[in-house]
Amino acid sequence: MTFEAKQQSLVFGEVAEIYHRYRPGYPDELFEWILTTCQTLTADLVVDVGCGTGKASSPLIERGYEIVGLEPDPAMASIALRELQNSELFSVEESTLDDWTDQARKAALVIAGQSWHWTNPATRFQRVASLLGSNGWLCVFWNRPELAKQPFDTATDLIYAELAPEFKNKSYPVRLPGSKAAISAETPAEEINLSGLFGPVEELQIEWELEISTLQHIQNLRTQSDHRMLKPSVLEDLLMRVAEQIDLAGGSYRQPFTTHAYAARLSV
Repeated sequence: MTFEAKQQSLVFGEVAEIYHRYRPGYPDELFEWILTTCQTLTADLVVDVGCGTGKASSPLIERGYEIVGLEPDPAMASIALRELQNSELFSVEESTLDDWTDQARKAALVIAGQSWHWTNPATRFQRVASLLGSNGWLCVFWNRPELAKQPFDTATDLIYAELAPEFKNKSYPVRLPGSKAAISAETPAEEINLSGLFGPVEELQIEWELEISTLQHIQNLRTQSDHRMLKPSVLEDLLMRVAEQIDLAGGSYRQPFTTHAYAARLSV
């Protein structure tokens, strides 16, 4: 992992509470699919890579699964522990996937929600394979915002062009909430197949929508790593002006998402 990637992966800690409150969670259908596809039993251990504040761990704990969360950011890890402190099924290690060595037993399932792109492309599949027991599974997933014309688009595009022209060539419009992460192959399925360590990839797509208010939109942008890397005064000016435009357009909008999930069984 590059130094820049490490730096960006830690900027979430500066806004950990905002991240926990305003980042979208996942549809229940995702977790039912994961557990059915990966044939995971409640007696099995699940490792949540880049668990953040526990948004993916919590639904699995509610279903009776034991989770070890790996989270390098102390602020994010602290919130995960706070939110899940009443469960004996959850523990968190302040560690990256590469650095975690204190594994007491093999996992049946390793998940990564909105976090696989923060792991080291050169070692991540080998590291997951080392964590899994025989016939264990890897499942990676993201919420991806879909393009949908909004009445404030033209105005906010002009604001970004003025204040953050470096965002111009990004593959996803910067105003969209949720993950806009790049993957190291054409598709996550292809990347998993190219690793040579996992069997055929099972895929899932779930389409859903979320009503997003001006406040939710602005706070969500505060958690976006590209926005966090802006100069603070520029960021605050940008957010204030974007908020004004969303308010002028009615103060909320419907944002479509697609949750993409990819699961594969260890084959070595």
